[in-house]
Amino acid sequence: DLELDCSALIRQCVVDLQRHFGFALGGWNQAYQFDTLPIKVESVDQLEPGDLIFVSGIYFDEKRKPKPHNMTHVEMYFPCGADLCETIGSRHKKGCVQVHRDFRFESQTYHSMQYHFRKIDTWLEGVC
Repeated sequence: DLELDCSALIRQCVVDLQRHFGFALGGWNQAYQFDTLPIKVESVDQLEPGDLIFVSGIYFDEKRKPKPHNMTHVEMYFPCGADLCETIGSRHKKGCVQVHRDFRFESQTYHSMQYHFRKIDTWLEGVC
């Protein structure tokens, strides 16, 4: 099993493709990755495989410091079924990377979740 948190999975994918992208992502979290992707789309049906779905939310634990944009999670769009809602990601800290049947889920860590769809076109053009 591959164990990475959500942003480390995306970072590792970019590292593995660094010679094609022409850059590597820094060691920061999903809020940083979100900020590097300016192309926003309104719905999942506008995504292509490899694009990213970010989740913002408010932590249940009020002592936890919120991340920029309240960004709490990221997964890669990976449509492989009839519903075209599948993603690949790690939904638990140091969790096992797996394919998820739907990008929508209920978190035990945060609430008021919102989904943000981002194209990776700028990364594919070598811009980070």
